[in-house]
Amino acid sequence: MRILAIDPGRVKFGYAVLTAGDRRVLSQGVAEVAQLVRVGQELVDRFQVTTVVIGDRTAGPQFAAILREGLKDHPLDLVLVGEDGSSREGRHRFLQANRRGWRRWFPLGLQSPWRPYDDYVAVVLGERYLDRCRR
Repeated sequence: MRILAIDPGRVKFGYAVLTAGDRRVLSQGVAEVAQLVRVGQELVDRFQVTTVVIGDRTAGPQFAAILREGLKDHPLDLVLVGEDGSSREGRHRFLQANRRGWRRWFPLGLQSPWRPYDDYVAVVLGERYLDRCRR
């Protein structure tokens, strides 16, 4: 099973495709909201996604409605998952994953992301869904 996790936003959104078994991230990125259906279709087709997980806050229900209509030819489960603290965790993961060069010597709390990290937030949301499925 493969899932597409989405961190919705007003201008942009983060996405990540994860495998259910080993929770491996197959693809991740950030795109503009206007590209939601196109990016969703491309990822669902490319990775044979069976479930779409969407954060339940900022425009989450609207994203679900748009994807339900835009991907109606695909048999998908659409699930909303709680976003509490996911941005903070995504930010930390982004900084940790990109800790190279001089960044290794400075505490993460003193660093700022230099690009949007919504894709790391999407990974967090996907993992939360997979944790919920295991219980």
